[in-house]
Amino acid sequence: MEQKNIKNPKNVENSVKLRTYFRSLPIEQSQEKAREMIEACKVPKSTFNNWRAGLSRIPELAKDKINEVAGYALL
Repeated sequence: MEQKNIKNPKNVENSVKLRTYFRSLPIEQSQEKAREMIEACKVPKSTFNNWRAGLSRIPELAKDKINEVAGYALL
């Protein structure tokens, strides 16, 4: 049986940007920024991890909050 690719190209594009941002930070700062983004977006950690993995779409309001926490237009 052939497995379907469930990742939408737009989701993958945003997740790559998000992962690249976190990889550019020191580990401690990366963890703190992830916590801040989770709190700002008011989502569970699992949802945020799905966004980072490209498994689900990042809502526009959440993109605004992520950009606000990052300090620049990340997404």
